[in-house]
Amino acid sequence: MPKSSPFRPASAPDWSVYALVAITWVATRVMAVVSVDMTPWMLNDLDIYLSWVPGLQSGVFPADDPTWQYPPGIGPLFVLAGSLGVDFRWGFTLVILAVDAALMAMLLVARARRSTASMRGPWLWAAAGLVVGPIMVTRFDVVPTALAVLAVLLVARPILSGAAAALGAATKVWPAFMLIVLPRRSLPRGLLGFVITGATLLVAALVLGRDALSFLSNQQSRGLQVESVGALPYEVWSLLGNEVSFRYQYGSIQVDMAGAETVGLVVTVVGVLLLGGLLVARLAGRLEAAAPGDVALTVMLVSVATSRVYSPQFNVWLVGLAAVALLDSRTRLRAVVAIVVVVSVLTQVVYPWSATQLVSGDAFTIAVQALRIVGLILAAALGLRAILQRPTAVATGMVG
Repeated sequence: MPKSSPFRPASAPDWSVYALVAITWVATRVMAVVSVDMTPWMLNDLDIYLSWVPGLQSGVFPADDPTWQYPPGIGPLFVLAGSLGVDFRWGFTLVILAVDAALMAMLLVARARRSTASMRGPWLWAAAGLVVGPIMVTRFDVVPTALAVLAVLLVARPILSGAAAALGAATKVWPAFMLIVLPRRSLPRGLLGFVITGATLLVAALVLGRDALSFLSNQQSRGLQVESVGALPYEVWSLLGNEVSFRYQYGSIQVDMAGAETVGLVVTVVGVLLLGGLLVARLAGRLEAAAPGDVALTVMLVSVATSRVYSPQFNVWLVGLAAVALLDSRTRLRAVVAIVVVVSVLTQVVYPWSATQLVSGDAFTIAVQALRIVGLILAAALGLRAILQRPTAVATGMVG
């Protein structure tokens, strides 16, 4: 008797479980939306987004605004949110929740199509409204996360996976890293899909808009953000009674001390070396046994841990990719996912509740920040160890 395809359910799905996941998703998103009003300063970024809308509607990107640090593909989202005939806050929330729901649906469909998949992934994303908190609906990071998740789920169709990664990179650059998820034999086709889609989007942005590439210079101006890994030594130094200077610049609080630029550069170089090493490992066949979701989550943990910036909304990326990792029953990153959840919850203690205490030398806030940073580094290290273990089997795609 022939074996059943791993991409088809072995039995009819348990729709009651799917319904419970959907209900949980709705409940946690309601909590996230409602809790925004408990921390109204989280709406500050929405005011910035709204200020960009008139120019974007005319095809002009806000080149003179240093807080504009995003690829041009995210512009239409702001225009759409401002064109729904409701207050911009609610228009933006509706658009984000629609993308969020699409991500939830993608995970459930992938679970239904593969009998060996696990419901842990959908459950994690359903709970993300509590794990990540209200920042999910006051920032647009769900959008690149959904496209990155789609790229991982389509790894068995490399051209489409590469195209999804390019769409994600057009909203925030990091989904381009999902190319590393593709098996070695699929990389050329994935790269083809990425290049064709990316080039098409770039030409459209340059033809239809003005200053579409202005985000590149604004990104280069960012320093060492107070919530990043590299800033922790300065915060500990402040806790010990020493004077440390911080300043608000380019949309974030940054360390304003001698040596901060060097620390930021060193951290960035470490990240480039680690990510380059993962690419070499992929080309050498060292990652062929690792589940696609495991590679995706590890790549992003390395990227975030070695970035000059670790904004709280970055946890949306990590939790989304953690959900994809858990979706695959072969995952070796269950402990890593648990750490990501803890780090995400700890982030809510620091931001928005104690952001000012982080720069004023408050012992409790800095201790929580230290736990958060140590957890992030530990998760990245464990992820690297797991995916670089000696291959024992060849990984296959998540969907057919």
